[in-house]
Amino acid sequence: MLFASLLTVSNIIGCTSHASNHEDNAAVVFSKNTNKPLLENAGEVVTITESTFDEKIKQGIVIVDFFATWCKPCKMQLPIIEETGKELSGKSSVYKLDIDKNPSIANRYRVQSIPTIIIFKNGKAVGQFVGITQKEDILSEVENFLKSE
Repeated sequence: MLFASLLTVSNIIGCTSHASNHEDNAAVVFSKNTNKPLLENAGEVVTITESTFDEKIKQGIVIVDFFATWCKPCKMQLPIIEETGKELSGKSSVYKLDIDKNPSIANRYRVQSIPTIIIFKNGKAVGQFVGITQKEDILSEVENFLKSE
């Protein structure tokens, strides 16, 4: 697993959130050959909840950004995770999970600092970043897991 260094930031000015108000309403991409769903969010970062979490992470490579709306570093991470989602469109699903609204999931994966990004492969946590993480670092780690599929 790749663990990024913990970044603690208390006074960040000028950061804005580009959060969408999507709650599990992802677009679905279908395979041309089988007409079966491939990935649900097609480059869009969608908010998931405790009730849908296990279903969303159970297949393929999935990235989940654990965040809180009051967290300034999380607001800085959001545009990075959105860019990552666009770049991984068709390869991997990218979701975000509000730890204040979904504490049992955060507790299950021992998320103590945010932002935390966990990479799942077929339902199992296989990689984790804590603190603001650059797109290139996330992409590199995901590509490693995609090669091993």
